[in-house]
Amino acid sequence: MKIAVKKFKSGERYVFLLGEDGVPDFWVTHFVTQKLRMTKAATSIEQYLKDIKHLKRWEEINGRDLLEEIYNGKVPNLDDINKLKEHCSYQAKVVKDKPASNVVDMGKFHLSKSQDKPTIGKSQYISRIAHIAEFLHFIGQERVKHKPSAAELFEALDKMKTRFKSGKPKGKAKKVSLDKSGIPDDVFEDFVEVAKPYSEYNPFKNPVIKFRNYLIVQVLYETGFRCAELLALRISDIGTDTDNPTLSVVRRHDSKDDPRIKEPTAKTLGRPVSITKELRDLLNTYIKIHRAETKVAKTHPFIFVSHKDKEGHYQSGQPIIQQTINELFNRIKSVNPERFWGITPHSYRHYFNDQLSDSIDEEKRAVRKEVKRLEQAGLHQAAKQYADENKITKQRELEIRAELNGHSSLDSGEIYLKRTARKQAQKVRKKMQAKMKHKVEGRNHGG
Repeated sequence: MKIAVKKFKSGERYVFLLGEDGVPDFWVTHFVTQKLRMTKAATSIEQYLKDIKHLKRWEEINGRDLLEEIYNGKVPNLDDINKLKEHCSYQAKVVKDKPASNVVDMGKFHLSKSQDKPTIGKSQYISRIAHIAEFLHFIGQERVKHKPSAAELFEALDKMKTRFKSGKPKGKAKKVSLDKSGIPDDVFEDFVEVAKPYSEYNPFKNPVIKFRNYLIVQVLYETGFRCAELLALRISDIGTDTDNPTLSVVRRHDSKDDPRIKEPTAKTLGRPVSITKELRDLLNTYIKIHRAETKVAKTHPFIFVSHKDKEGHYQSGQPIIQQTINELFNRIKSVNPERFWGITPHSYRHYFNDQLSDSIDEEKRAVRKEVKRLEQAGLHQAAKQYADENKITKQRELEIRAELNGHSSLDSGEIYLKRTARKQAQKVRKKMQAKMKHKVEGRNHGG
């Protein structure tokens, strides 16, 4: 089985799950068409299909066909669900394709022989289970809705769906990932410094690629954009206000203009984000001089393009893809792996929010200072009014973050508040350590 994406003339990207014969799976395609197509982006649908593919592997390993069993009146029971949940806790690489053979044993897949099977994180596990439950529930109802026992089977399918979503993952817990929240601000600054075109440490040779890569890093540094938002930037997204330059995130799903099969789409709401005049001018320089030199770039509106003559989307002038940004960051990280180990494109989104936290804290201090001044001057009513109009509450801070980050829900900003709290806790702890009376002595004790 494999997942394929086809771009229609309308611009829509349609995602298929293909069988071994290369034919799209009928019921999966039906699920995509009837349940997902109108409300989900192609990237979200692709994730659904990856999870359904994981289900299909379990079926093949165990010689099962759950949809056929449901049609015959046998809805997965609690034991089936628990076994499938354990299977869903493992990474996809745990179940590997077997080499071509004339002997068929347990389908075409086998479990990894590793005693320590790598597992997925909690959020991915919950998402995978939810996707599989939704698929089995919806298609199960489609399969049995004309049977005399439909009402009874519908009730059993509802119970199955509830059981899927209850309980915790089976198997071993995922190892805790390294915490990158403590990366000092100067590390982010140094990374940008290395990315500058004239830096002696810049690892790239081609001057045009150096310039383009620097602009990519600088955009992430100034805006906190997600990678998909940066990849989808068009020339028209550069603001025309001379004194207030901006870059705008615009949601344009299923774009005809985008030649990339895997279209980068904005996960968050559209919004204009302020940038420096210097960045605006450099972007225009890149577009007018370097981008204009590539013929293919004239056929599409995207800002950042490839400058290498290779096949496919790497052809000179084609819009860059996610892999281009990943390789860019990996090359710069290789300059100083020990210092830049935690830097990723997405980490600049967290850095952006850290800087936002600092700015909000400064504003809070300024408000308190002004309120205190007014009170000391005996202007108590004016002090109260000023505080009411300018005080930044937690609610207001989340609203500011939502506006700048494009969050549709204020809850999305909570993660950045927690990260800021951890950094503040680290600063407090360092001050405590500095005041400790008894510290480790540098003498060498013992034999």
